[in-house]
Amino acid sequence: MKFALFKTNPLELIDEKHAGVIRGMMKTQRYASGDTLKLDRGYGGWWVIEQGLMKVYQLTPDGNSMTFALLSEGDTFGETAVLTGHWLRATVEALEPTVVRYLPAEQFETIVTQHPTFAVALLRILADRIRQAEERVLYLSRFSLEQRIAYAIVGLARALGQTKGDHIEINLSHQEIADYVGASREAVSRCLSQWAREGWVETSRKSVSLLNEPCLRRIADKMADFL
Repeated sequence: MKFALFKTNPLELIDEKHAGVIRGMMKTQRYASGDTLKLDRGYGGWWVIEQGLMKVYQLTPDGNSMTFALLSEGDTFGETAVLTGHWLRATVEALEPTVVRYLPAEQFETIVTQHPTFAVALLRILADRIRQAEERVLYLSRFSLEQRIAYAIVGLARALGQTKGDHIEINLSHQEIADYVGASREAVSRCLSQWAREGWVETSRKSVSLLNEPCLRRIADKMADFL
């Protein structure tokens, strides 16, 4: 099963010598859980997450939150805005203590022009992002809430989950999952509560544990066949 979490680090697609040069140009920044940074024209650049978990989101006019991506170790963000000049006013929030490397927009543009292998790797990643964005439009518009939640839980467990005994724990709240699947917290909580009664998941205020992957996968696979 595919799942659209943005694993997008071009440094992993070029030789280590050039990757090391680029890493050496980047500054280390640390964020505590709950810290945020605003992405806009005044603070553009390229970030690589070395440790931790972050979400990229935007508040809608009605006050709700729309999550664009959940990012973990090795993921990057900011490059699309630098290259297109379209500065999305988004917020990036650390969901746990996080360490990132940062490169200002001007230096990032210089690297793209001076390192062809890096530019090609970046093009491949941006093309894959377009594909993933198209998948997510289908994901949000065509499938039931139950399918979307099952698909998200299985994918998040694989991408971000921590194995603890006989289950996999995802350190995200019901609200954070709701923001990601495009639904209300109440609707997501009702679905998760039903699955908890079935013994498929176990929930707490800030986490969801996957206990029975095959059952959720059967629901999610109805959707994955189209993606």
